[in-house]
Amino acid sequence: MRIYYVGEIWEGGTCRERMHTLRSFGHEVVSFDTSPWATGGNRVLRSLAHRINFGPHVWEMNRALIAHSRSIGPIDLIWIDKGRWIYPKTLGAIREQARGRLLHYTPDAHFDDNRSRHFKKCVPLYDWVVTTKPFELEKYKNCGAREILFALQGFDSRFITYRQEPKDAALWASDVCFVGHCQAHYVARLRAASEVAKHLRVWGHRWPQYAKGNEWVRPYICGNGAWGEDYLHALANTKIALGLLGKHIPETTTTRSFEIPAMGVFLLAERTADHLALFEEGKEAEFFGDDEELKDKIRFYLSNDQARKRIAAAGRERCLRSGYSSPSQLKSIINSLK
Repeated sequence: MRIYYVGEIWEGGTCRERMHTLRSFGHEVVSFDTSPWATGGNRVLRSLAHRINFGPHVWEMNRALIAHSRSIGPIDLIWIDKGRWIYPKTLGAIREQARGRLLHYTPDAHFDDNRSRHFKKCVPLYDWVVTTKPFELEKYKNCGAREILFALQGFDSRFITYRQEPKDAALWASDVCFVGHCQAHYVARLRAASEVAKHLRVWGHRWPQYAKGNEWVRPYICGNGAWGEDYLHALANTKIALGLLGKHIPETTTTRSFEIPAMGVFLLAERTADHLALFEEGKEAEFFGDDEELKDKIRFYLSNDQARKRIAAAGRERCLRSGYSSPSQLKSIINSLK
């Protein structure tokens, strides 16, 4: 199959990994990278584009995409990854020029978060829409989606091929770590964790700004984010990795729910029905329902290395056995199209 892949294909991103996975299946993939418009240029204009999906970055990206699609020849499948900025007329032009069927994929919420009027208008134009958010299935249907496919967020190959180096352990070691942006719910859970974990480390957007006015968290903040190899180092060199769920949307799992155990790292996550269906509690992962249970389990597993390592290994085995990997999920999507 000949695929036209459109997305933010920056090094270390999940979009790039999905593109490489499709190529590994034997498909010919022609790509268009939207990263220059998503990450480059004036900070004010970039903020405007990301906040309200408007401005020169958005206009120029659509023009460039239409121009590029004129030169690629016939395509079987047009794969749009996180198409918040793509106009309906742009989709129509690509379909006409490349003569392929249209699929939209996103690992994110696109109705409860990352909202875009352009995307909502495009939903009925796609032949397939793929979501990893069960709480948005009905919203896709109400928006006029032709065919909706559900997939797990999964983990990519980096998380099972990563090899720990002694020099990285010295730089990245922690008892408990969390990688994710700063929000009130995360603040409260991490404050509770800090009461029992002496070596807590946190990476994520807006944490350094929060720390300026909140002295308690300053010793734990390591940066405004951990991307690519840094993200792998942060997870691989901790004893307990937290799987916290955002409350700005009704999350029941996140990508971390799969990436952490896939690395063979101990996952301590919020207890939800979906988490309990994915991993057996106390054997393949651990879960908590309130701050006291969170603290109790951190205390116990920091003091019981063998139990922690046994659960971490079983979690990795469950990920592999149950097909939670991104390649397995993408293969299922492609098979559904056939």
